[in-house]
Amino acid sequence: MLYLLFGTLVGIVLGLNIAFLYRRFVGSKGKVEQKLRAEIRDLEKRLRQKDDYIARAIKSLKQEEENRKKGAD
Repeated sequence: MLYLLFGTLVGIVLGLNIAFLYRRFVGSKGKVEQKLRAEIRDLEKRLRQKDDYIARAIKSLKQEEENRKKGAD
């Protein structure tokens, strides 16, 4: 009976340790992946904004060039 109690306690302790280690190493990958996905979304958003700013600058330059041509006429 003593061995059964001792084996049960050892099993519980080992099970808790394995659960803790699993959560620490495997569970953290989900958090890291979530953080990286959020960073990717932020970078994609900034890239779209940059493209929009470049398009506006090109449009502005074209309008300015047209205005100069109209003014020279």
